[in-house]
Amino acid sequence: MQSTTLNKRETSIMQITKSIKIVLLLMVGVLSLAACSSNKPQVNIDKTQNFADLKTFYIQPPLNPINTTLANHLSSSITERLIEKGLTPTSEQSADIAVGYLPSTATKEDGTTLNLGLGTGSFGRSGGISLGSIFSIPVGEQTSLHQGLQIDMVKDGTFIYSASGTVELEAKDSISIQNKLDELVIKLLAQFPPNK
Repeated sequence: MQSTTLNKRETSIMQITKSIKIVLLLMVGVLSLAACSSNKPQVNIDKTQNFADLKTFYIQPPLNPINTTLANHLSSSITERLIEKGLTPTSEQSADIAVGYLPSTATKEDGTTLNLGLGTGSFGRSGGISLGSIFSIPVGEQTSLHQGLQIDMVKDGTFIYSASGTVELEAKDSISIQNKLDELVIKLLAQFPPNK
C-alpha cells in the first residue's frame, strides 16, 4: 500500500515536471516571436466605415492607471493630431467616435522581450486585451526599455480604427518619454483617414 502511494506521488511529480517543461517551451516560443517582431506600427482600419462622415471625437481616460501628467500629455497629443485630420473635440455624448488609448512599457534584453503576461481592459461595451508584466526571465546583459501605445477608435460600439506600436527609450526621464510618446502618436495616427 505504501509502495502504491509512493508510485502515485512519483507519477504526480513527473506529470508536474512535464507540464513545467511544456510551459517553458511555450515561453521560449513566445520570446522568439517577440524578438523577431518589428517596431513598425500595427494598424487595422474598418474598410466599410465612411470616415468622411466623422466630424467629432471624444478622448476617454486611459484604459490603465498611469501618471496624471502623462495621461494629460497623451490626450493633448492625440487631440492635436486628430484636429490636424479635420476632427473636432466634443463631449462624450455628442461625439461621432470615442478614442481610447493604452500606454505600456516593456523591457528587452539582447532583443528578447522578457516581461510576459496578459491582462484585460474594458472599452465601453467591448473588451480589450493588453500585455502586462507577470514574471521576467533574465537573459543577457544589455537592457533596453520600450514604450508601447495602443490607440483605438470606436463608433457605435464597433472598433473602426486600431493602431499599436513601440519606441525604444534612450533615457528614462519624463521629458524624453513624452517626446517619444509624441513620435509614437504621430506614427499611430498617420494612416487615420483625414476628414476632407
